Amino acid sequence: MLAYQEQYISNMREIAQLADFFCDAGNGFEEWFQKRKEAGIKSERLKAENISLLNDHLFPTLDHLHEASAEEIQDLVAFADALMDWKENLDCGVYIVIHDALLSVCRTRKDRNGMIRELYKLGMGHYYRNRMIQGIDETKTNSFIFENEMLFTEAGTYLKYFEEIEDEETKGYIIRALANISICTRDRRKRVAVSARILQIVQDPYYRNLAPSIPWDIFLRKTHQQMSANRSVLSSGGMSTDELAAVLESCQYVFEPEKNTGNPEIRWLWPYYEMEYSCGFADLSTTLGRMERLIMHMPYDRYDESGLYANVQLPVYYGRLLRDNPSRQKKNTGFLQYAYEKMMNTLMTYPVAEVSDYLIYMITLVLTDYLEIEGVETYQSMTMKIMQRYAGNLYIDSCVVADIMQVICKYIYQEDPHFFDDIPHLKNPETELMEYAKFCGMYHDFGLLKMQISRLMQSRNLFDHESGIFQLHAISGYDDLKARPSTSPYADIALGHHRYYNGNDGYPEEYIRNHSPYRQMVDIAAIAVAIKDEFSSGKEDLFADIISREHKQFSPVITSYLHNASLLEEIENILTSKTKYYQDMYRQMKGL
Repeated sequence: MLAYQEQYISNMREIAQLADFFCDAGNGFEEWFQKRKEAGIKSERLKAENISLLNDHLFPTLDHLHEASAEEIQDLVAFADALMDWKENLDCGVYIVIHDALLSVCRTRKDRNGMIRELYKLGMGHYYRNRMIQGIDETKTNSFIFENEMLFTEAGTYLKYFEEIEDEETKGYIIRALANISICTRDRRKRVAVSARILQIVQDPYYRNLAPSIPWDIFLRKTHQQMSANRSVLSSGGMSTDELAAVLESCQYVFEPEKNTGNPEIRWLWPYYEMEYSCGFADLSTTLGRMERLIMHMPYDRYDESGLYANVQLPVYYGRLLRDNPSRQKKNTGFLQYAYEKMMNTLMTYPVAEVSDYLIYMITLVLTDYLEIEGVETYQSMTMKIMQRYAGNLYIDSCVVADIMQVICKYIYQEDPHFFDDIPHLKNPETELMEYAKFCGMYHDFGLLKMQISRLMQSRNLFDHESGIFQLHAISGYDDLKARPSTSPYADIALGHHRYYNGNDGYPEEYIRNHSPYRQMVDIAAIAVAIKDEFSSGKEDLFADIISREHKQFSPVITSYLHNASLLEEIENILTSKTKYYQDMYRQMKGL
């Protein structure tokens, strides 16, 4: 790799380390706070350097890629591979940009082998990028998934040229691309059909003889694993006998060898149990008992993939089973609380220096599927801990917005005590309003927590294809908050804080102000967020500029209060003095 590429990778790793608020917390608040301030300054410097590295080196290279030498292209490929290594995945966005440019070159040169390779690699880049949108309303993410599917589909169409293609590595990319179509579709019947077709191909002597160096048996095992992932269809209905038989056969292929070993791998043992449950071979009580034993027997501080599977993923699945079988919830609440406590213990003690793509996926599962019922920790309590531990900067920014919202609400209530009467759950605004305003601010950007896109925003500017994903954080936050009683009153704020007051701009379109009983708080949040963001960017005449956008972007009722000198003074104090937020975080980290 070239020097700028190595520097960019080093910067990405350092920014990730600097974002860890839990490091060096043992030597007192003052020393820790000073390190946090220094980390913030350094992160900004590294981000600016990253932007320069891309603008001064990478983008000019890509602009003239058709003239690049083989050595320059080799350096680019090595750079991309280092940015997305399937474990850290430091920057899928730059990986995508590089391979998109390489695909364009291969198309221009009519390099068929290169096109197949780049279609596969670009498809993998999109797949890992799209992990950020897991758990978000499918109707809002279908375009991203479809784009991913089409990349693999195009590469797979070259199967008809399998005999005339000489390069066996290229032939391997064709098979892998065809198989990966199944991971890019939500249609369960299509997934089964794709995997069934690949199973035919990888066992066909015709294809094996044409490419003897391809690891066909590995492809066979992985395809059976893909097919077995459809095991939920075994009890869901709507599948043909042949389709069900194909899934069951793959389940047996994958799980039976593990079951018969002396020390079966937990990541395969539980799916075997799940298969037996889906097929009706084991009842719900037996299945819950099996899962309980798997969870209990794994130490909380085992942080490899098996440990995370048992300590995080299985508690999530346990909650799913109880969600789908509400008659068992009361009886099994005690164990669910135990499992969730153990899960949070694992997540709260996980070494941040070892954070991997798999851990981020685990956190996404927790935020998406957490079952909030009486007797377990509330979603509100759990998510505040996750935000502090894994998104310290997001937590601090949310605290700032929360305080700005509180002070605006205070002045509004003093002048107009009935302003908040429409908010349905506020029985007594005089005593409940400040607490409500606080958590409206804390949850306004909640969707960013699950998407993990804020890490990229701390490292460089977002690309166009990432900006579209970024906007989905409003939908993501709304869906997850709305689904739990402890957070549902904050859902509209997460949904609407980027939507314009007049409804003609901003996002998402799903937020319709006049339909929201929480619109007053959304209006306040929109202004509080703008104040925080534009102050951070150094905008002059901040309040006058926001007032100038009343009626269009902001509520004129709320902006009218920005003429109050006392209110503006309190807001300025919040913006210029963040020490208390770090003090609160430090006390909670230390259990004080």
